[in-house]
Amino acid sequence: MEACPGCSVKEVLSEDDIELLIQEQLALEFNLVSDAEWEKRQKICRQCPFKVGATCGKCGCYYKFRSALLVKSCPVGKW
Repeated sequence: MEACPGCSVKEVLSEDDIELLIQEQLALEFNLVSDAEWEKRQKICRQCPFKVGATCGKCGCYYKFRSALLVKSCPVGKW
């Protein structure tokens, strides 16, 4: 379980809860990268020194969500 570092309310979510939230939100999105690009971006994020649990320490987004969006980029220019 982890608390969201970007939130003022420190909600603690399990990894399963986080994964469910991400999948629910992605189901509503239209402009997504290909599965191959998503995997490539996630690999970069998983190795990033700014990653804090499931989130990006620079922008506060869940990295699995942000990396799936065609209109978003890495806040430190890695993808």
